[in-house]
Amino acid sequence: MKICAVIPTFNNQSTIGRIVVETQREIDDVLVIDDGSTDETARLAGNAGAYVIKGLRNRGKGNSLRIAFRYALANNFDAIITIDADLQHDPSEIPKFINQYRTDKSKIVIGNRMQGNEKIPPIRYGPNRIGAYLFSWLIGCPVEDSQCGFRLYDHEVMENIPVLNDGFEAEADILLKAGKRGYNIGFVPIRAIYFSDNRHKSYYRPIKDTFRISIIFLMNLFWKNR
Repeated sequence: MKICAVIPTFNNQSTIGRIVVETQREIDDVLVIDDGSTDETARLAGNAGAYVIKGLRNRGKGNSLRIAFRYALANNFDAIITIDADLQHDPSEIPKFINQYRTDKSKIVIGNRMQGNEKIPPIRYGPNRIGAYLFSWLIGCPVEDSQCGFRLYDHEVMENIPVLNDGFEAEADILLKAGKRGYNIGFVPIRAIYFSDNRHKSYYRPIKDTFRISIIFLMNLFWKNR
């Protein structure tokens, strides 16, 4: 089984080296998608041992996923595991995703942070719970965490579900389409990691991005053949 770790990043020079090194302890192949960083992120990622694809301008998480899917398919990877660059995810939990993938034949495996919900900021927790309920209703299977970016994507998902959106809403679109196609979606418990200082440099905009995810939900609800 050939699996690649993918780290989308934008201006994460303070954390990228550490996340690459810790990820390489679990997976040999580590790809960093630099989404137009203006700092030293790309250089530090390469120095840490990652293969780096650098974009000329910042386009968003969805565009990074699009690039990652193309790279993985071109290089015959069975699956990829996406992990955030800001230390919000713990690479030592990667084996959980691989074990779930092997045993349950899931086409998508998503990290579930809800056991540690007391650590999740309220502005993120509320929309996640609403999203999980609505996603579960639309695709007909339980969705335990609708927004976590710590995920495994099987090659069948990468081949058959196009990434149509550039922002964070792309992850929601992929999940909804996979569920509606009947793909098995699995979840593994992971730690909820949030920092009060600038180590956690998330570019998720709770109000704007939640609104865009809501639009994606409505489009999947009414445009069934997208």
